[in-house]
Amino acid sequence: MNLKKLRAQRSLSQKAVADGVGCSPTVYSRYETGERQPSIEMLLALSKFFNVSVDYLIGNPETAAPFFSDAEIELVMAAREADERAREDALTLLRRHSAKRRELVK
Repeated sequence: MNLKKLRAQRSLSQKAVADGVGCSPTVYSRYETGERQPSIEMLLALSKFFNVSVDYLIGNPETAAPFFSDAEIELVMAAREADERAREDALTLLRRHSAKRRELVK
């Protein structure tokens, strides 16, 4: 499974993920090492927590996972922790920058 990779990309501890999906850190650690297989309900919770498909979680090669750079993941994580005003300000700034860039390309 891709759990360790996903957790590392987001700079999260095993405890943070375990708390987020409602299991103990020990149980979550066993999911990462393959010592224990998560239930369907837990796969769904992990999928929702990491915002990826269950197929991606279990390493199904038939499905491609969206690739997000470390910077994109960092932006999303920062946005989740920010208040509404900060998110609006950041989004406005990014939109202005991309609009200026499009004008330069024309």
